[in-house]
Amino acid sequence: MEIATITDGEFGENCYVVADNGCLYVIDPGVDYDGIKAAIDKCQLPVKYVFLTHGHYDHTFSVKNFDKSIIYAHADEKGLLNDAAQNLSEFTGTPFSINGINYYSGGRYMIDGIEITHTPGHTAGCVVIKMGNSLFSGDTLFYDTVGRTDLPSGDPKILQKSLKLFDSFDKSLNVYPGHGAPFVLGDAYKINYFLKKNNK
Repeated sequence: MEIATITDGEFGENCYVVADNGCLYVIDPGVDYDGIKAAIDKCQLPVKYVFLTHGHYDHTFSVKNFDKSIIYAHADEKGLLNDAAQNLSEFTGTPFSINGINYYSGGRYMIDGIEITHTPGHTAGCVVIKMGNSLFSGDTLFYDTVGRTDLPSGDPKILQKSLKLFDSFDKSLNVYPGHGAPFVLGDAYKINYFLKKNNK
């Protein structure tokens, strides 16, 4: 598996372009579409799926550049994706909504061996995506903190419950967050107050 990280200079959002077994996946196509396209072109593979960990503007700005038939998000994120005020694009001068994509539901969803886990709290439809030994955590989990819960559909109590789900993951997983540097999941348990709080 090869993972290219494209970090935009405005929000520090990480988009990931993942090449695995001859397939190409894009996770959270954010503001820097030129960088994303360059990473895709370098792989010389067609994009099979685009996955959204959640619907905030900084993670979805470049969705318009992809065929909607290959884009996937959790059904609980539909209201946010369809509303420029909730996805925060209304406040950037370029409001948009996202319609016509594929929605799945439930706590766990599998597609072609890729495991997607619903982790609400930062938003109602947040997910983390496991590919092999890599976990793409969006804005649910960072190395030393978690995603904020004071934005539309956020809920701190629900997020605290979602963090319990990380206990079921192999602690050797390499975690690729929506912002910041990658880390090993077990290392976050040593320093992240929110994970440690859950394990008292």
